[in-house]
Amino acid sequence: MGVAHAAEAEALASLDLDRIIADTCDLIRAGGENPGDTEERSVAALRGIAERTGAAVTLQEVAPGRQNLRAAMGPEGAPTILFLGHSDVVPAGEGWSGAPFEPRVADDRIVGRGSTDMKGGLAAVIAAMAAVSRVVPGIRLELLCTVDEEDRATGVHAALPELDMPDAIACIVAEPTDLDVVVACRGASNLIVDLVGASAHAGRPEEGASAISAASRLVQLVDARHADARAADPDPLLGSASWNVGTITGGSGTSMVPRQCTVTVDRRTMPGEDPEAILAELLDDARADLAASGIAGAERITLTGRVDMAMPGFRTSPEAAVATSAAAAVQRFGAPGRTTGWTAACEGGFIAEHLGVPTIILGPGDVTTQAHQPDEYVPVAHLDIAAKAYVLTVLRLSEQAQVR
Repeated sequence: MGVAHAAEAEALASLDLDRIIADTCDLIRAGGENPGDTEERSVAALRGIAERTGAAVTLQEVAPGRQNLRAAMGPEGAPTILFLGHSDVVPAGEGWSGAPFEPRVADDRIVGRGSTDMKGGLAAVIAAMAAVSRVVPGIRLELLCTVDEEDRATGVHAALPELDMPDAIACIVAEPTDLDVVVACRGASNLIVDLVGASAHAGRPEEGASAISAASRLVQLVDARHADARAADPDPLLGSASWNVGTITGGSGTSMVPRQCTVTVDRRTMPGEDPEAILAELLDDARADLAASGIAGAERITLTGRVDMAMPGFRTSPEAAVATSAAAAVQRFGAPGRTTGWTAACEGGFIAEHLGVPTIILGPGDVTTQAHQPDEYVPVAHLDIAAKAYVLTVLRLSEQAQVR
């Protein structure tokens, strides 16, 4: 048996699926609902798991009770592979058949909030990092686990200024992809538009300037933009950009012309699109439309906006070493391992932009059918395959970087 094959066999043999299951359950119990709680217990649990395997752990305070975690194995200055994850979960909500944060292992799946998004992925990553470090001590492996990924992405924004990794060669985001290898990902942005008019008695609406009437025209513009995006030639991996009006709030009473209204818009972006430019164009067109609308008091209505949150997309060549290695690894253990795109959003785009490295998403569970819903679950078989695929992917990249 060659040296490479011996290292591979040793690393795979050192993986302990029962331990990965137990770690996943511990992380589920630690909670981390966002919004509504902090990630403090979740980060503490992850820190314990990482330190047990020999990782050097550092914490970064983002807000009280909210800490980013970095776990590292291997020498500084060596070629580095970064894993990316997050410690928060969406609120449990209603409709569960059991307690959402008391994990249940049954029918070859782990049920619990965060099981698939993404406590299972974190447990598989830590196990894989430890397995590789035993046989290739010269590679540097890091996990960056951020807070607040599910809401405002404050964690990754705090992490980037301190993420100086000139030796990084790849990033693997451990979000749930049904074990497919995602090489392209849409971004997400929240656009907030404030409309301010003039109040008047409802019996004399022409004396006022209705912010809600103006907002109704803005909604039509957004819907038209979404239709245009859907009608355009779709990207083969990502489909098209999308627009959605999420909330409309305004007015203070039925008998009053509403002076103020706020509209929030979810805009899913294609890699390279700029949310600030998208918002500026929307505001320009909305102002022009309002001026020509004939709405009473239109000239007194102002529109201003801001980008409340922006998460960039990314695109990696399907022929990049991290992508081909990951696909081959997943397929070796019986999963399709399709190379595909993702219409959800994740923080991988921040890393791709900041470090300039090939980035993929690969993780256990399915974001479409298993995450963000009652009785969320991750298949145990996915944890097994994900951990093994992470090991083989890192070993292949280590070989190419001539690291032992």
